[in-house]
Amino acid sequence: MPGASAGAIPLPLTFPVDLALTVASHGWAHLAPWRWDREAGILSRRERIGDRLGTIAIVQHDAATIAVSCDGFEAAAGPEIGRRVRRWLSADWDPAEAIAALGEDGALIGRGGGRILRCSSFYEDFVKTVLTINTAWSSTCRMAAALVAEPGGGGFPEPEAILDYGEVRLRERAKLGFRAPTVISSTRRMLADGAIDSTGEGRPDYEYLLALTGIGPYAAAHCRLLLHDFSRIPIDSAVTAYVRERHAIDPAGYAASRGAWGAYLALGYRLARLGEKLDATNIP
Repeated sequence: MPGASAGAIPLPLTFPVDLALTVASHGWAHLAPWRWDREAGILSRRERIGDRLGTIAIVQHDAATIAVSCDGFEAAAGPEIGRRVRRWLSADWDPAEAIAALGEDGALIGRGGGRILRCSSFYEDFVKTVLTINTAWSSTCRMAAALVAEPGGGGFPEPEAILDYGEVRLRERAKLGFRAPTVISSTRRMLADGAIDSTGEGRPDYEYLLALTGIGPYAAAHCRLLLHDFSRIPIDSAVTAYVRERHAIDPAGYAASRGAWGAYLALGYRLARLGEKLDATNIP
């Protein structure tokens, strides 16, 4: 690819969005098919649109726009490319209510923080959340790469491709282990219930997700977080260790002590962690 600025199309931003802060929000940018070039500030990934597989790359040169470049797609794909990029960055999310609820604790929102990197569909976010359950991050990375390489053929696979690949190959070749039946059964049910469409788009609520086999409070809350439901912190071992070491309380005590954040509890937590991360890495 000649570079993210070659023939780039500007994507205007209505609300403050900082690409680097969005990438730093969590680890999604390090899971295939994402690629993050921190030095150049280029975020890219392989995408399938219709019967074409190509690359979409974005870079930010100023606070008001994101420059979008693509390789392998025809001009007619432009609207869909723009839709996907806007989803990645939550570019259409209005932070006004969050700013009001969080006050000074939400200061990073004014810099374009507060957005958590999302994949091209809810389904991809869902599956990758499942890949984080009870495993090391290195294993999550390997599983994501395996799904992209085989059932995805270079891009992240859509729901029917996952079902066609099947539980046995998910378990044995993609090394999903106990997660394989969870992915298969959840995919089938969400499609049957209309909770997702054939492309993986959907907005299932917390209770629905919690009722899926193998999906507990952490995974359900994390999936909802990526749909801008910030009312619950997705509690895993890392969250528990952090609040105990940093605040000498458990997650329930942390939530109670931040009652003023209301429906933006999880966002306030994420911003606090992001601020500490920026301080530790000297990111301006």
